[in-house]
Amino acid sequence: MSGINFDINTEGLDVVRHLQDQVSGRTFLITGPSEGGLGAETAISLAHGNPALLIFVGRTLSKIQPTIDAVHAVNPSIAVKFVAADLTSPNSVREATREILNDASITHIDVLINNAAVMACPYERTVDGFELQFATAHLGHFVLTNHILPKLRASAGAAKPQTRIINLSSLGNTLGGIRWDDPNYTKRPEEYKAWEAYGQAKTANVLFTLALNKRLLAAKTGIRSYALHPGGIHTPLLRHMNDELWEELKQRLGMTEEFPLKTLQQGCATTLRAALDPELEKQEDGVFLSDCQFTKDPKIVAPRALDEGDAERLWRLSEELVGEKFEL
Repeated sequence: MSGINFDINTEGLDVVRHLQDQVSGRTFLITGPSEGGLGAETAISLAHGNPALLIFVGRTLSKIQPTIDAVHAVNPSIAVKFVAADLTSPNSVREATREILNDASITHIDVLINNAAVMACPYERTVDGFELQFATAHLGHFVLTNHILPKLRASAGAAKPQTRIINLSSLGNTLGGIRWDDPNYTKRPEEYKAWEAYGQAKTANVLFTLALNKRLLAAKTGIRSYALHPGGIHTPLLRHMNDELWEELKQRLGMTEEFPLKTLQQGCATTLRAALDPELEKQEDGVFLSDCQFTKDPKIVAPRALDEGDAERLWRLSEELVGEKFEL
């Protein structure tokens, strides 16, 4: 396709306008599209492409309603459904997926965007004993994705645009790997460091993408998954940030200057290209995007995050933690 340069400056609306035929009439599910965040900007951008249905999964309707209103301000005819789920709780996620699976008006889902996350928060464990960042960014999406696969498979077909599962990771994957023997810091809570825990969660997003693609391909589903770094963006995700955490982040990343921030529109562009662009299918080994392009730069995606063996190991660990095995 011609007419657009995909790079650091590309905006979400540019992507949607360029790939409107990949949006029009299709169904998208986005987790965590709360006001002012990347998920909300992604949804509002999609609204300009005339999707048939947007499904928003979030903890409370009050947090999501401004995004629903913004979508309808762009196009009042777009159907929007809100499904309540606490991504830190596998049982809550299972209940939400039952609602989705049993909803006859949701015949299929074309694109799943696993967007929700928390970042660099103080140490906290969920009611199930999971570390909060790991639970929100990875375990909740692991359960959600596996349970709603029937709706995604209902979309997949040779004559249709490719069905996709998008997992928002981050450059933060370089900050820490998986703590295989103690992912929730239950054995050694004193070792908790906010950025290392964030690194674990974002590494998990990439490893999950690898393991998922292996299964989707083996089952001949026609579905593809991508992970990505959206860039640094000033969103509510930064609510736990203070001067000390900023300085620690710069040191860990080896930065000597201020952290460059994108606009929300620039930030959602990589998500949207990953979700929509059929050109990506040509690069069969492409899995991780940054600035709207595939990359294997170790400064952006750590080699350990692209390790196929670790991807399988994380799948098994995740099944063990949530108490459920998944076969495609």
